[in-house]
Amino acid sequence: MVNFRDRISQKKGQMNLLLQQREDKKKEELLLRAEYENSTKAREIVQIVSAKTQQKLEYQISNLVSSALSSVFADPYAFTLRFVQRRNKTEADLIFTKSNNETDDLINTAGGGAVDIASFALRIALWSIKRSRPIMIIDEAFRFLSLDLQEKASDMIKEISSKLGIQIIMVSHLPGMIQCADRVVEIKYENGESYAREK
Repeated sequence: MVNFRDRISQKKGQMNLLLQQREDKKKEELLLRAEYENSTKAREIVQIVSAKTQQKLEYQISNLVSSALSSVFADPYAFTLRFVQRRNKTEADLIFTKSNNETDDLINTAGGGAVDIASFALRIALWSIKRSRPIMIIDEAFRFLSLDLQEKASDMIKEISSKLGIQIIMVSHLPGMIQCADRVVEIKYENGESYAREK
């Protein structure tokens, strides 16, 4: 009889333990559901903020690059920064449009001069987002631009420099690129030595 009572008491203890574990699991489930709902809401907020940020970036960058292209070329490409989802990541496609034709391969479509202008404008756009030091040093950035467009490119650089408050120090051997420079320093190399003189 004592053994039977002990077994009943033991089974009651096990049942009480199982009931307590069930209650703990229910509480844990409620906490996990709440955490899941909060995570879902947070993800939705992040997606909304991300979309708005992408929209603002797209406008700012596209506008600057398109303006740079139109200030140099008579029949320019328009530029669009297009955000797309690939491989569970957001990526940006650089799209150039002219006469309703789109390309992401500007060098083979328009040539090196257009790529020079677009890449310069993209560098300026990225700088304007980060706003680091107001100085940019560029070396032979427009070497593929045709001679008849160099003065327009020089004007464009001057305008961007003035509007954004950025000092641009440029190395160039192209005479048309120095038309709008505030200061020109000519460097010559003779007899194993370099000489600099202001023009």
